[in-house]
Amino acid sequence: MAPRRRRTLSGCIAAFAALLLTVSACGGSSDGGAKADAPRGATTPAPTGTPLKIGNVGLYSGAFGPQNQRGLDALVAWSKWVNAHGGIAGHPVEVISRDDQGDPTKSIAAVHQLVEQDKVLALVGNFAGATDGSWRSYVEQHNIPVIGGITTTAQYGKSPMFFAATSNSLGYLTGEVYSVKLAGSPKFGTIVCAEQAACAEANGLISTISDHLGVASAGVQTASASAPNYTSQCLSLRSAGVKAIITNVPAQVTQRLIKDCSTQHFQPTYVFSGGVFQQNLIQPATEGAWLTSGAPLWFGDKPYLADFTAALKQYTKNDPDGFASRGWQAGLFFAAAAKNVSATPTSAEILDGLYALSGQSLGEWSPPLKFTKGQPNEVGACNWYAKVVGGKLTTPKGDKPVCVEN
Repeated sequence: MAPRRRRTLSGCIAAFAALLLTVSACGGSSDGGAKADAPRGATTPAPTGTPLKIGNVGLYSGAFGPQNQRGLDALVAWSKWVNAHGGIAGHPVEVISRDDQGDPTKSIAAVHQLVEQDKVLALVGNFAGATDGSWRSYVEQHNIPVIGGITTTAQYGKSPMFFAATSNSLGYLTGEVYSVKLAGSPKFGTIVCAEQAACAEANGLISTISDHLGVASAGVQTASASAPNYTSQCLSLRSAGVKAIITNVPAQVTQRLIKDCSTQHFQPTYVFSGGVFQQNLIQPATEGAWLTSGAPLWFGDKPYLADFTAALKQYTKNDPDGFASRGWQAGLFFAAAAKNVSATPTSAEILDGLYALSGQSLGEWSPPLKFTKGQPNEVGACNWYAKVVGGKLTTPKGDKPVCVEN
């Protein structure tokens, strides 16, 4: 994309990060370290090298907690699975997490503690979409890599210390509009949260992307989780000639929106966000809906899901979902970067490992990676796609990420 276009889009990226964080609402978590010990009965000898300490910070409490927590749970499950199978280069992995409660002041304090007291090598799988900007300069000054997690913030694609194995906010929203194009819908509308004014600011970004992809946008409408119904939004979108709706709101709001639109005899094609998707969104009114995921698809019996599914079953009470997929992906990302560490691992070695991944991928768990030392790291608009067919999720675009020009 030309530099002028990128400058035009950049002002909306932070707003869309806030939108995605709001969409991931629900809540509850614990704070503190989560040491990944090998389970009883493991047949592989326990790793005995110096522990690879990785830090994690995010919003794991209050109204926004539970879905983020499932991402952290998957990261911890990954670490336990790795340790049960010999560790990384003979080193056990230790995950130390901190709940920043969505407060930038608490978040920067947590990162200081993780780096200066806990001596972590990297920050991995963070679900800190509203707060990671508060400690960007700190990790840049101390050369601490930030790997995976919620990558739809302004830091990813702008900072040389933030490494994504999936789309940033521009790339993810490009993927959602691409889903509209896959659905064959000539015109779409977008529903975003009403709780934060920043959500509606994504309108400019959506308009620019839709022009670029050749799909007409009817703009952005807001929906409050506390609203009695969404009839007015349904009627307005129907009146505008909309044939598809991108739903960047919590799943419970999407479910009510579908019901209210059906009551008005309005049945567009829906585009769901993979991070907040729930199975109850599959119903007769959503047949033909598309799902855009910024992390690998988590359903089915594909070989690449075997360890992921087994580890979640063994170490958590959670079913696989889009947030768990992000947490597991972040763990794999760190492992790939750490595979050649020395007996006394350092953050510099992790950084060298990350740069060495350029031109590679994490199998089906990432698109091709492009990292250059000292330069901002950006993957592009690479996402995974699914479609509701016959009352279940299917993969007409395959199991691998599809990259779209943005």
